Amino acid sequence: MARDGERSPFHRMCISMITHPNSDADTVAVLKAWTAKIDPATIPVSILSNPTTMEREDVARLKDLGAEIFTVALDAATPAIFDRTRGKGVQSPHKWQKYWEILLDARDVFGPQKFGAHIIVGMGETEREVLSLVQQLVDLGGHSHLFCFFPEQGSLMDHLPATPRDQWRRVQLARYLIDYAGVRVEQMSFDAEGRVTGYGLPQSELDDVVSQGIAFRTSGCPGKFRDDVSACDRPYGDSPPSNIASYPFQPNKKDLQKIRRQLKIPVVQG
Repeated sequence: MARDGERSPFHRMCISMITHPNSDADTVAVLKAWTAKIDPATIPVSILSNPTTMEREDVARLKDLGAEIFTVALDAATPAIFDRTRGKGVQSPHKWQKYWEILLDARDVFGPQKFGAHIIVGMGETEREVLSLVQQLVDLGGHSHLFCFFPEQGSLMDHLPATPRDQWRRVQLARYLIDYAGVRVEQMSFDAEGRVTGYGLPQSELDDVVSQGIAFRTSGCPGKFRDDVSACDRPYGDSPPSNIASYPFQPNKKDLQKIRRQLKIPVVQG
């Protein structure tokens, strides 16, 4: 999705696995077919895995077949929320421990910056909890892909409210600083409810990051030209176009004014 003549940042093929007995074999078949025709150096391949059906040798095989990045859809920021929303709470076979087992296997097999996890913000975790997970992934040498919780009609959680925009923006901004600006979660401050109250940077430096707008774009696998601009924009994948959560394009001046209001940062007119 591009706007104002901007080139789309998509330069990557993502293979998403599902929870099905045939998912491992099907993933191998698709990956083989793709790499037989397309040079992975030209269009790299990312795997969004199904850890429940995988072992370490499966991870290694996907790497050998040409996959460049391996990600795990943790979604939940804590074991309790994972269990409630992805595990036995919804009569699912998924287990937090198994997901982490495969994530750590991916760290060993794929190497630094070539593995990561999807995290959905607004599932009942505190901002401190989700940012602590982001920091844990960075310390392991990995990366995080953030999504804003958006209740889809017909889903098991369609009765729940979408993540408030102020909460989402604070987490987006803090996550960007941890992933790309060398700020640690320990340098940030939080209130009694675990909300971010300080980002560990002087206000002038924080204003510069906000003004660049990149922190509020879709996060994901690193792009071809910049690591902090995702190779996959997923247009409006976690919000309606009328109230954008993850911007699939570079936010313009009007967008940034809205973001600042959501962050409760004074908007400078003119």
